[in-house]
Amino acid sequence: MMDIRLFRDEYFFLSNFYKIPIFYDYKTWDTVEHLFQAAKFTDSKDREAIKNCETPGQAKRLARTLQLRPDWEDKKQEIMCKCLKMKFDQNPSLKEKLIDTENAVLVEGNSWHDNYWGECSCKKCEKIFGKNILGELLMQIRKEYLIERGLIKGDKKYGSTTILP
Repeated sequence: MMDIRLFRDEYFFLSNFYKIPIFYDYKTWDTVEHLFQAAKFTDSKDREAIKNCETPGQAKRLARTLQLRPDWEDKKQEIMCKCLKMKFDQNPSLKEKLIDTENAVLVEGNSWHDNYWGECSCKKCEKIFGKNILGELLMQIRKEYLIERGLIKGDKKYGSTTILP
């Protein structure tokens, strides 16, 4: 399988903006983006305001205006992984689609200068190495599913799903 360099069209399900219910903390979240953005805050009112945003883009914009929890930089990657695990664990059809990406390199290609979670392809960023953390996490989760099925050898990595402070 070829690399997947954009989470659009048939691969939009890989995007954090993909609308699919995620159940966490006795609530239903519309997208991974809603849950991830809410996890940035200790104030339950802030989390609820983000949860109630109509779109993931609105949730992300609102989050930029609020005070981050003090441990956010240390926790954000672990929290993203847990949010992604819940998305695929709770939605078997998406889990199958992720597994069906086989050994494709998954890259969250973008044009909004995000070289931490993805890899920006704009002229301004052409000499910047994108870390593609989102793509890396998705590939790790896919590997875990393949290990569970006995299709490859290795150790499972992820445990607890506690993400809100």
